[in-house]
Amino acid sequence: MDGILSFFTNSSAVVLIIFFVILAFYLWYAFSIIYHLIRFGIGTKPKTLALLFFVGSIVLFTIAISTYGLVRWDQIYSNGSLPY
Repeated sequence: MDGILSFFTNSSAVVLIIFFVILAFYLWYAFSIIYHLIRFGIGTKPKTLALLFFVGSIVLFTIAISTYGLVRWDQIYSNGSLPY
């Protein structure tokens, strides 16, 4: 039981859990929009719009993850503020 409690009290674990909750919400939201545009759309325009939205969300997600990986966390944590 102490192992589970120490995991949730660790600040990096809390940030990781929050990140995955936000990621799951984002993916569900994107999926629901795409699904409804494809399922209930009449003709090809809603399906094309859904494809553009899907490709755009993948591109934005990739940019966000790659930018997150470029952050120099050691400088942020050592100074207590952003390194400008």
